Formats: sequence, C-alpha cells, structure tokens
Amino acid sequence: MTRRMSHIVLLGAFLLVGSSAALHAGDRSCEMPYPQKEVPKAEEIVHLPTGLKVSLDGMMDMISGATLVCVGETHDNIHAHRVELIIIRELFRRFPGRIAIGMEMFREPQQEALDRWTKGELSELAFLKAVKWYDNWGFDFGYYRGILEFAKENGIDVVALNPSKEIQEEVRRGGLDNVSDDLRAKLPEIGEADPYQRAAMKAVYGSHLPTEGMFESFFRVQMLWEETMAERVVDYLKSPRGKGKKMVTITGGWHVRYGFGLPKKVVRRMPLPYVIIQPVEIEIPEEKKDQQMDVDLPEIPLLPYDFAWYVPYEGLEKKRVLMGVLLSENEGRVSVKSVEEGSPAEKAGIRPGDAFVSFDGEPVEDMTDILYRVGKKKEGDTASLVLLRDGAEKPVEITFFRMPKKKAH
Repeated sequence: MTRRMSHIVLLGAFLLVGSSAALHAGDRSCEMPYPQKEVPKAEEIVHLPTGLKVSLDGMMDMISGATLVCVGETHDNIHAHRVELIIIRELFRRFPGRIAIGMEMFREPQQEALDRWTKGELSELAFLKAVKWYDNWGFDFGYYRGILEFAKENGIDVVALNPSKEIQEEVRRGGLDNVSDDLRAKLPEIGEADPYQRAAMKAVYGSHLPTEGMFESFFRVQMLWEETMAERVVDYLKSPRGKGKKMVTITGGWHVRYGFGLPKKVVRRMPLPYVIIQPVEIEIPEEKKDQQMDVDLPEIPLLPYDFAWYVPYEGLEKKRVLMGVLLSENEGRVSVKSVEEGSPAEKAGIRPGDAFVSFDGEPVEDMTDILYRVGKKKEGDTASLVLLRDGAEKPVEITFFRMPKKKAH
C-alpha cells in the first residue's frame, strides 16, 4: 500500500541527502495515529503517540529523560532554527553544563575550529573561513548564527557530525569496498541498511533520479553520513567531555524521520533513550511551491517523530541583498566571472575580469571575505570596493538592493 504525499525537497547534488522534506499541510493526517480535528496552528506542539497537544514546558518535561534529542530541520526555514534554539536553551536551563550540540553542517576535520569557536578564540569571519562554511554547507549562516553564538556564550560543546569530503567523494564514486587504504581506517562501521529507510529514500529520491546507479550512489552517501554521525555522537558521549551529557542533534529531517536513520544507528552502537522533534510547516509559501513534488511513499509502520512542532515557513531570501556577480577564486585572487544584468554590480560598473583587492577597507583574501561582508548588508547599504582592472587599482562604490526574482520560463 502506498500513500500519495506532497513534499518540499531542496534540490541539488548532495544537498538532497541532508534536506528535510516538509509535508504539505493537507497530507499530514496519514502519518498521525490520532489525526487532528482542526487545522494545526503555528506554535502548537502535538505528541504523536497520544495525539495530545502539549505546552512547551510539557514537552520539555517529557524529553528531559532522553540522552539524545534529534531535531529534524528544513534547512531554509528560520522558524525551524528558532525551534532548535529554544530546545537547546530550555535543556541548558534544566541541565546547565550537561548539554552538547551535534551539527550536520560541519565535517569531522573541522572539529578543532569548532572547539576554538566555543572557547571564544575566533571571530565570526575567522570561524567561517576555518570551517569553510560556504564550501561545505552553503546555506546562509544567518540561519545558524543564534545557535552557535549561544553555544559560545555558554561554553557548550558543538560536535561536527559529517565525514570529510575526501571520504564522501570516494564512497560516492566507488562504494565502500573501493576506498583507498589511507582513508579506509577512517570509515565508520556500516550496518545493514534498514529496509523501511531504503524504500522511503527510493520513493522520495529514486523516482527523480534518471538511473538506478544514481540512486545507489546517493544512498551509499546517505548511509555514510548517518553512520559517521552516529559514530561521532557515541564517541563524544563516551568520552570524558561527553560523560553524563545530553546531545541535541541538528540535521535535515530525513536523517531522523521514523527513527531509522541517525537514531537507530546510534542505538546500535550505544543503547540510550532518544526523542525526535520535527518542526512541521503549516503551509508552503508561494515561492517554494515550485519545489514540491508528489511522492508515492510506501507504508511505513513507524511514527515519523515523537513531537510535531507546527511553524510558519520563512526563509532569509527576501531579507538578503546580493551583489549580482559570479565569482571565481584562483591562486589567492577572487575575480568576477560574470555580472548579472540590472544588478547592483552592473550599476556600480563592475566588469567580468575585475579582481577584488579590498571590501570596505578590509583586504579580500578569499571568497568568504566577500560573501560574509555582502551578507551583512541591507537594502540601501553601500560598500567601498577596490578592484584590480588591467593592472591598475580602481575604487568603486556599490549600493545594494534586492533584485526581483526571475520568472521561470
């Protein structure tokens, strides 16, 4: 038996692996043993095993006995991240000094930079450079700033959950049996794939990939990510730093949905009580509807999560300004590859081939210097640039504005 469902999926090569699929509001009842009699309202919290609405304090009392608190997010929804921060704050208030955060957004080799951040040793810009934020994750840092600042202010450990890019790429290309000897020792223990998970992932993603081989490659990486995440969680909880602590994991929703992803892989290594909380969007904004796709999801005799926390869906795109250029980085120089018509860059006279020397008086060493500083700008703000053009430095003044979204043809 299958169920026709409408999902939001963030499209892109391997962002598929981490993206949360947000159910369309009209389809949620099929996954709830106690369907709600009324359309849910924003900020209502429902305990799925009983169908009862609970308060925030009630939910926190119920989850306080868990060692592992899994929150599945929609990456580009500010309200999902607000829910994550509230849960972290409330747990920290109840268990000061006994909370850690595990984040899919960081890879294992970046753990040292994360530790330096929580110790207050890095500025935000230096931190983003050290963790290669725009290369490894790419979503607006504004979604995660509040969580990471709270961790730094309160000395909360943040654990990088994802594997290195090198291991991921080798597994994607050739599978687990063809990883080079120097990386093989870093592979996590890979358990047998959960049949429900494989069927669900095949339904959600497999039908939208052009070949069977592409799904197998995708699914291999999904397993690598989750087995690595589970290993990182367990290694931390068993370490002196993690002894007696609770961990809140922040991942895309499909890594925790139904429990067959990260939670099951943790429990296989270390039996412990866990809970799954999902911020669930009450409606899909008009600008997101073109990302919806219909899915024939197989019958899965499992609850998708323990608590549904209903939230609006709002991204940062409408609040963000762009320069309107495509950048390239080569040998320590950031250059303009192309300029979008009608953009702030075009109106400022920026041309393809221009190289950045400085931005608001600060030297430009890599793309992060530009992406970070543009990200701090608002509608109507200006910036003073120095460009290198035809071997000579050229000062340029740019005024930022939001460009209208292009219509799909």
